[in-house]
Amino acid sequence: MNIEKLVKKLPTGFVDEAANLGDAELKAAVIQAEVNIREVERERDADEKLQGAKALVKDLGGPYRDAVGAQRAKIAYLMHLMEERGTLPASDTEE
Repeated sequence: MNIEKLVKKLPTGFVDEAANLGDAELKAAVIQAEVNIREVERERDADEKLQGAKALVKDLGGPYRDAVGAQRAKIAYLMHLMEERGTLPASDTEE
């Protein structure tokens, strides 16, 4: 975890406030943050305009996803044929 990047996302003054919290207060703050996330997610999921936009993007993106999927299927099949024929190059990735 890169703490510098994390701190940049925090509200101004939060680091100092959190440093002064006791153990019980830290736990309570974590729980409150989780409650806040659930509420925001509920509001997001209930946002009809957002859900409509997501559905529109999904519909409009379908042909592109299908085209990419077809090309990936071609690649997979062609690689299968090369492997069967023994002409598939060796992998150059390290494990």
